Amino acid sequence: MDGTPDKTARRRAFRRWLFAYPLATLAFAVYFVATQARTDMGEFLLFVVVAIGAALAVPVLALIDGARSRAIGSAIGGCLLGLAPALLVFAGVFEVDRAYRDHQWNQERERAAALADAAARGDADAVRAAMAELSAEYRPGRALCFVGGRGRNERLRGGSESGGSDDWLLSESDAGAPRVSTARLFDAAEALIQGRPRPQQQAVLASLLVRLSERDESLSYLPGWLRLWRGTDPAARRLTFAPPRDDQDSGDCYLPEGNADLARIVADTWHDDGLRAWIAAGYGFAPEQGPAVLDGVRTLVGLDALRAAGFDLSAALRRSGAGDDVMFRLVYRLPQRLDESGDPATLADLVDAYLRAGAELGRTTYGETLCETFDEGERKQANIRNAAPAATRAAAAQRIRLALCPQGQPPAPTSSSTSAHENQLEAAVQAAQDAARAAPERPAPTP
Repeated sequence: MDGTPDKTARRRAFRRWLFAYPLATLAFAVYFVATQARTDMGEFLLFVVVAIGAALAVPVLALIDGARSRAIGSAIGGCLLGLAPALLVFAGVFEVDRAYRDHQWNQERERAAALADAAARGDADAVRAAMAELSAEYRPGRALCFVGGRGRNERLRGGSESGGSDDWLLSESDAGAPRVSTARLFDAAEALIQGRPRPQQQAVLASLLVRLSERDESLSYLPGWLRLWRGTDPAARRLTFAPPRDDQDSGDCYLPEGNADLARIVADTWHDDGLRAWIAAGYGFAPEQGPAVLDGVRTLVGLDALRAAGFDLSAALRRSGAGDDVMFRLVYRLPQRLDESGDPATLADLVDAYLRAGAELGRTTYGETLCETFDEGERKQANIRNAAPAATRAAAAQRIRLALCPQGQPPAPTSSSTSAHENQLEAAVQAAQDAARAAPERPAPTP
């Protein structure tokens, strides 16, 4: 025996295991960059476990194969030397992926810039053409949202994955000013909704409403927005999203509570005037919109307009569970609104109207009475107030406190916040105490 077969076996074992780690690394790296393992946490963790298992299995298999072919040293040596090219393969795959993603990123930025430029010019045809060039993940509502924004720094390049927004597509605008004027943004919205299904049309208009509220535009823009919304569903009696709602790709303009958010934006931005414009456009209010609507009312005139339109004030004031205590939210914000109001007495008038409509003074779902909530808010507001309150503000606050705090004390819990059994026990205890106080004292018995 000249040993030739043994040398051949050793060479084969060495070559065989020299490429084990590089080939395994190539397979895992390609899988990682081509699947959701880079974005889905569950898949990523599974990927890590499988990769670690494969990395540990390679030397074990090399040892078994080397023992079988009487070339243990060559097999293990090839396996270890394969770590260096495996690292090069790993770096190469991710460098190619980075270059590809940068290329895609630059293309997407160019398409987004073209859309923003077309919108700024008011060119409807160019807006539709630029929209068609965007990636499929950018639907019209999301596109209008980032076009109507003010821009972000490139540090938010990661978009939603880094906590930013779709505005990362476009460079920072001058002095943070809107890239597209409000009038042109309306034109872009009209161009984007043409020929599209109702859910996408309403997603575009929801994005437009969000941007209008952020810009604090005057009421003059709201009738135009209501006209566009009416065009998506001419027969609708309520201003609500038509199912199925297109809410998956709205970027920063996503409205998590849907119908309630539409009312909240209008009420918070334009208050009574906005709600009257809503009514004048022929719309009523869905039940879930009631709390948001009341939160935007500032005067009895606005409240009367709601009632005249069929708004059920008593139902809106009715508690429907934790987190939806309407009167708590209204009273919680009263101290700040009293400071901001030019006519604080109107807020006191509203509190009186709510109480006449059936609002209860017992404990709220947050464990406080309305009286306690108002007093706590007044203390906090006094700590941050720069000057003494005006006489009209002080008078309005006193009216509100007298309405919420009978005899100057927080009211006792009512059956709305306690069970019937608890009420019966409390009544029995109170009756026993009253009887004890009313009973004449008896002399002590003589021995």
